[in-house]
Amino acid sequence: MENKRILFNEQEKIFKERTGNDFSTMYKKYYTKLVYFTSRICNNPQKAEDISTDSFLTAFEKINKYDIDKSQFSTWLFTIAKNIALQDIKAERRNISIDVEYDNDGTTMKDFIYNIENENTSYDIIKIKSDIMKSKIRELKDPYRKVIEMRELQKMSYKDISKNLNKNLSTIKSQIRNGRILLKKQTENDFKKIEEMY
Repeated sequence: MENKRILFNEQEKIFKERTGNDFSTMYKKYYTKLVYFTSRICNNPQKAEDISTDSFLTAFEKINKYDIDKSQFSTWLFTIAKNIALQDIKAERRNISIDVEYDNDGTTMKDFIYNIENENTSYDIIKIKSDIMKSKIRELKDPYRKVIEMRELQKMSYKDISKNLNKNLSTIKSQIRNGRILLKKQTENDFKKIEEMY
C-alpha cells in the first residue's frame, strides 16, 4: 500500500509539472465540458460520465506521454476521450440488435445502415445514417412506426412487442418486416448522397 502511495504521489507531481495544476483542479475545470463533449459522440449522458472519468484516469496514468510543446492539456485530454468514446461505440455496435441479430422476418437495420464487416466505416457516416434512420422511423405511419420503434430503437423482443400491443406474433413479425422494407426504400436515396459526400 505504501509503494502504491509513493507511486501515486510521483504521478501527481509529474501531472502538476506537465499541466501546471494538480489533478483535482483540472478535473473540476474540465469534467463538465468533457461530459458534454462525449455525450455528443455517444448520445448517452450516463455513458458520457463514465467515459469522461475514464479519460481523466487515462490522462493521469499516461501523463508521461503528454508533450506540452505539441498541444494544450485540454486538447490532449479531449483526444483521449474521443478515442475512448469511439472504441466504446465500436464495441457496442457489435452487440446491439441492429448489428448482430438476423432473422427470417426481413432484413435487419444493419444491412442498410452500414456493413459490419467493414472496419474502415467512418463513424461520421454511421452517425448521419443513424440520425436519418431515426427521423424516417418517426415519419412512418402506424402500425409500422410503433413496431419499428419498439423493435429497433427500444430493442424489444418480438414476443414483448406482441404482448405489449396485444397482437399475435405473426402479425407483429409481418408488420416489422414490411416496416423495414418501407424504411429501406425511404432512406436509399439519402444514404447514397451521404456515401457520395464521404
